[in-house]
Amino acid sequence: MTRRLRIILVALVLITILGSVFYIYNLERDNFHAITHGQAYRSAQLDKDELEYYIKKYNIRSIINLRGEHPTKDWYIEEKHISLKNNLQFYSLRLSSSREPDYEDINKLISIFKEAPRPVLIHCRAGADRSGLAAAIWKVVIDKEPKSVAKKQLSIFYGHLPFGKTSAMDRFFNKWNPPSDN
Repeated sequence: MTRRLRIILVALVLITILGSVFYIYNLERDNFHAITHGQAYRSAQLDKDELEYYIKKYNIRSIINLRGEHPTKDWYIEEKHISLKNNLQFYSLRLSSSREPDYEDINKLISIFKEAPRPVLIHCRAGADRSGLAAAIWKVVIDKEPKSVAKKQLSIFYGHLPFGKTSAMDRFFNKWNPPSDN
């Protein structure tokens, strides 16, 4: 084995280990992060105790569920119950993590961003792909950041990988043109 090949293999192993550490770290802390402190947060799907903890700690007033309506699933029933109990606005929009969203769905998401009482909690299953896209759109539409800065919401730091099926989020964001009223 040549020296160059060994260096490449060691680099790949280190990248894999680093990626795994980030992934495990994010899982352990519910992949919860501020998008805009005091205004918007993102996370993975939270269980009852985690959701109540974050609602209290960050004074969450709205939940935006990007997994869609699942009225027979325990997590969905629990989340709606907690929202009702805490007098939160609850929004549900179904986005796929492996297909580019429709512009109609993104326009609905933007409308929710503009009307939802703040702070909002935006979540999907893992808090990486759909939540990353939503967070990037938030940064452009609400925080008025350039797309080049907002794109950082779609990164490995949050568990998002820009290849494979979830690269649909990157493809969409790259070609998306923010609304002109932005």
